[in-house]
Amino acid sequence: MTPATYHPTHNRTNPPPDQVITTESKNILLRHIYQRADEKLRPKRAASEHLLPEHGCKQLKASVQDTSY
Repeated sequence: MTPATYHPTHNRTNPPPDQVITTESKNILLRHIYQRADEKLRPKRAASEHLLPEHGCKQLKASVQDTSY
């Protein structure tokens, strides 16, 4: 039993002569999962030096005094 094959009657749909059609070695879902895992394992970018306070310690917030009437 031979599968049905499309044979065009015009030249507009002919592929280039050097085109090679192959199948993927990995399933598209597995490839996506592996790419996501690689992205999670990649080291994060270090914080810039200008984000840190110059004196190197935390600043305390000004306390708010409770005013009762």
